[in-house]
Parts: sequence; C-alpha cells; structure tokens
Amino acid sequence: MRRLTLHLVAAALVAAASSAHAQQLSWGVRGGVSLATADVKGSLFDQDVGTRTGFHLGILGRVDISKNFAIETDVLYSQKGFGEGNGDVSLALDYFEIPILAVIKFPIGELSPHLYLGAELSLEASCKVSSGDIKDISCDDVRAEASDFPRTKGADSGLVFGAGVDWDIGFTTLLLDVMYDYGLTNIADVGEQIDSIKTRTLLVSLGATWRIGRTGD
Repeated sequence: MRRLTLHLVAAALVAAASSAHAQQLSWGVRGGVSLATADVKGSLFDQDVGTRTGFHLGILGRVDISKNFAIETDVLYSQKGFGEGNGDVSLALDYFEIPILAVIKFPIGELSPHLYLGAELSLEASCKVSSGDIKDISCDDVRAEASDFPRTKGADSGLVFGAGVDWDIGFTTLLLDVMYDYGLTNIADVGEQIDSIKTRTLLVSLGATWRIGRTGD
C-alpha cells in the first residue's frame, strides 16, 4: 500500500509539473460601464428600483492552463447600487472587488471567444443615499441617525458569469467582455422599511493583456 501511495504521489507530481510547464502568465487592465440595480424587498419600495450607471476599473492576472482553459483574478474598483426607479430613494455603492473566474476558451486563429464563471468578494469603499431633495448622505450618517433609509453592512459577494472575446494583435491582446454580477449577500443593515438588498450588476468591459512569459506551447 505504501509503495502504491508513493507511485500515486509521483504520478500526481509529474502531472502537476506537466501542467505547470504548459502554463502561460499574463497581466492586464480592464475598465468600462457598470449598469447596476438591486433586488430590494421591504415596504419602502412597491416595485423594482431603478438603474445606476457607473464604471469599473482595475487590473487582472490570468494563468492559461491550456489553450482551452484559464484561471483569472481581477482587482477592481466597481460601482453598484440602484437608482430611484418608482420611488425617490437611490443608493450609490462603490466597492473594491476581487472576482476569481474560470475561463473556458474557444480559440479561432487570432480570436479567442470565451465564457466566464466564478465568484467575487467585495469590500465597501463608499456608500451614499439620496432621497428627494436630500442628496448624497453618507451611509455612516444614516447609521448614526438610525434612519429608515437604506443602510449597508460593508461587504458583498456573488456569482459572476459572462462571455467575451480576446484578439491577439501581437504585442498585446485586446479584450471585450460582458459579465453579470449576481449578488448573493443581503447587504442591508437592520431597517424597519427594508428587509433585504441584493445587488445585480451588468458590466461591459474593454481591456488589454500582456504576456509575462511563455513556459510551454
């Protein structure tokens, strides 16, 4: 049994070494438009809330495991929240966001269509509430006043899925992606008129990546 275990460990090490030999690392930048809204439950809203148009911007790192599969992680500054919709209350949330994504690629010459699937964790950088003539109240002030305005917990998490295409032009690779960030966390703090807030964000992103080095074909 011990000898079999050693053989299995050795085989796993050889497989890992072969995989590492085929890996290619790259880094890049991305940014674009964020169309944010939320699934809000509570007596303050009778219908769906509106959309907040914002932006996202950040850096990315990608490990190409094979020509058809890669792992990517980003560090983004991303705007979420929701617009006034049917009411007069809006919530402007800015986050530092870290998605970890599986990338399934379908290369066709210099073009590489791909699919994304993964998860993200977000830490709140800024939070402001507006209502009627009262604009951009800090969520810290809202918490201090124990108001019925939306209040948040300071973090978010969710699933990310989408599609895009890479275009290798030699010295760099251009990318165009459309991703949907489906919030799983109830970010609402305790409130009499709001039971839960879950973010929903569509991101349209442009970017570019550069190879760090090629260790295999």
